[in-house]
Amino acid sequence: MTGSIGSYGASGASVILTSGIKSITDAQTAIAWEVSEGTTSQTIAGLGDSAHEAISLSPKISQISAVQGNLSSAQGRLSSTSTALNQIVKIAQGLSTQALSTEETESGDSTSFSTLSDEAQSALTQLGTILNSTDGNGYIFSGSNSSDKTVPDPSGLSSGALAAKISSLVSGLTDDNLSDVISEATDAAADNSAGISVFAGSLSVSGSSAADLTKSVVTGTDGSTTPIGVVATQGGTKTSDSTGSPIRDLVRDLMILSSTKGMTSSTPGANQLLQNLHTSLTTTANKVIDMTTGVGVTQNSLTSISTTLSSAQLMMKEQMTTNIGADLATVSSQSNTLQTSLKATFMLITDMKGMTLANYL
Repeated sequence: MTGSIGSYGASGASVILTSGIKSITDAQTAIAWEVSEGTTSQTIAGLGDSAHEAISLSPKISQISAVQGNLSSAQGRLSSTSTALNQIVKIAQGLSTQALSTEETESGDSTSFSTLSDEAQSALTQLGTILNSTDGNGYIFSGSNSSDKTVPDPSGLSSGALAAKISSLVSGLTDDNLSDVISEATDAAADNSAGISVFAGSLSVSGSSAADLTKSVVTGTDGSTTPIGVVATQGGTKTSDSTGSPIRDLVRDLMILSSTKGMTSSTPGANQLLQNLHTSLTTTANKVIDMTTGVGVTQNSLTSISTTLSSAQLMMKEQMTTNIGADLATVSSQSNTLQTSLKATFMLITDMKGMTLANYL
């Protein structure tokens, strides 16, 4: 018999070698997984005694990642809120200074008051834009009702029903009824009726009730939450000269100032009105500064939480690596050995196919 071994089909030796090739290929696949994924097995069962560790730590690591996402989103909203509040403070402080300056000008004429009125009108427009600020996830001053536009009709701040009512009150100002004008203007600004309130229906509530509308986010792996941001109408108890909400008080004061066009220093009650508004706007600015401080405190708190969670997650990941992570140095050595073995096996099979029976004998 002079035919080659290969012509007789698969011999026992080639079957063994083929099986060896499969074993080597399977081992290479496992090693490729370890290199690309960093774990010792593609399946939980393949992890052996480390399976329980993987099962318990993996969801905890994922949970921390989800909370970190919430914290990042919350920080974004708080940053936008802080910026907006600072802009509101500047509006209040600027008009407070201008009101005082106009009042202190003994020869204050209609031009001075007209300028003041125009500035207040412009400030109302700015305020409407600021209160409708968004952070990509909704209106930042609408709290948990973030899909509701904080001020549905910004133009209404200078020409709506509330502005018209306050303008009417100011037109009746005398030297003796300032407190009444302020009180009635305050009642109007605090009115939550759909036809009067300049704010969204969901936000047209008392100052204390508005505080309950603050948006909360999950900031703990145990499901605990943290309230974030500011609701436009939030505040305290209403009085005769305050709506209870600093932002609502600011809206009222700006509407009053915008109604001073045509007045002069000799207009009955005009100077007393400006003195009152100077004080009120200063008070409002300070209250909004307090809000900004509160936002900063929350930001610091969330940063602390984030730092703690990052440390915990890092420890868990290190623990996972210790228990189920692949030793890349060893894996690399094994990969080289397997590749050498596989080449040698294929070479042997090639040689066998060319051998005759005489070679075996």
